[in-house]
Amino acid sequence: MKFTNTAIHQLEHLYSTGVNTVQTEMDYRNGISQLETAARAGHGKAAMFLSQLYYQGFRVERDSLKAQYWQDLACQEA
Repeated sequence: MKFTNTAIHQLEHLYSTGVNTVQTEMDYRNGISQLETAARAGHGKAAMFLSQLYYQGFRVERDSLKAQYWQDLACQEA
């Protein structure tokens, strides 16, 4: 998938905001929503981050199926 520089910048910003929201602000619902949006738009790091959250059960219910889904999506984007 090809992205313009603006789209890449917007996805990076959404990803970093989502990570910050989860790790610093501890607003898990909004942070995960931001990460899911970025991952579905093709941001592989966001998908891998979500995969790890679900695999480890970090502030979300541990869910191996969701972890695998996000990992598979990340691999498609690589």
